Amino acid sequence: MNHIEVIQAGLLTTMQDGGRPGLAFFAIPASGPLDRVAAQTANVLVGNAPTATLLECNFTPPRLRFDHEATLCLTGADMRWQIDHSPAGRYRTLTISAGSVLSGQPAEQGSRSYIAVAGDMITTRSFGSTACYALGELGGNAGRPLRAGDLIVTNPAPVTCRIELSLPAVPSPPIVVDMRCGPEYESLLPESQKLLEASCFRIAPDSNRMGARIHGPQLVARQGLLDSLPVLPGMVQLLPSGSCIVVLQDGQTTGGYPRIGYLPSLSLDRFNQLRFNQPFSFSCHTQWVEGRAS
Repeated sequence: MNHIEVIQAGLLTTMQDGGRPGLAFFAIPASGPLDRVAAQTANVLVGNAPTATLLECNFTPPRLRFDHEATLCLTGADMRWQIDHSPAGRYRTLTISAGSVLSGQPAEQGSRSYIAVAGDMITTRSFGSTACYALGELGGNAGRPLRAGDLIVTNPAPVTCRIELSLPAVPSPPIVVDMRCGPEYESLLPESQKLLEASCFRIAPDSNRMGARIHGPQLVARQGLLDSLPVLPGMVQLLPSGSCIVVLQDGQTTGGYPRIGYLPSLSLDRFNQLRFNQPFSFSCHTQWVEGRAS
């Protein structure tokens, strides 16, 4: 076994894998990466299964020392990665030597970045998953974000193929997030439906992996929900204040607020890369049909 030493933890750096779906009945969220495409791409480029354990970095990256030679891949937001002060490109297989240090700078062109290492990260599992759900102390690294001094145990695997992908296109303003109409969309007053589709919104800084608070015009519904109903990552809920919240991967599994919209998987990935206070708008279309977005 080999080790990766956490010199600096960064901001909320966690271990994630494919998550633990199917446990919503027990009020356990699925967790998993906020940008699933970026995470799966990182794993595939080093020869891992798409849902293998990797590191998710939020806004500010960690500083890691490898005690062994390893193959890794960096995807997601541009954190201006370096290996021993030399630039390390994203979306390509990289080799890091024993004793070398991986570091970076605060995120640009996104919010979340992913570090995949060829082989296994050996860590704690909860309900079969290493996805860190810090509120419930479940998953990798004893269910908590990384701290300085932590050691990540790895079982490296050889990589014979080197791959490099083109960098994803950086969205230019205005940024539009695709949203499907949710089960309670029709409860919105007509004026609020127009505001939802024609207004500028921003993600508030007090957001987290449970949910993203949205600043924008106040919306009004004819009535609230009488009972709590199931919610899942991507659901857009209307709060009594008139603002919205988007349920994320660590979010609750039931809720008592009108579900006025739903972000499909790829749209949620894109939404989760938006920076705080970065303006965006919703493109709302397609009605909710038979309990799912068609």
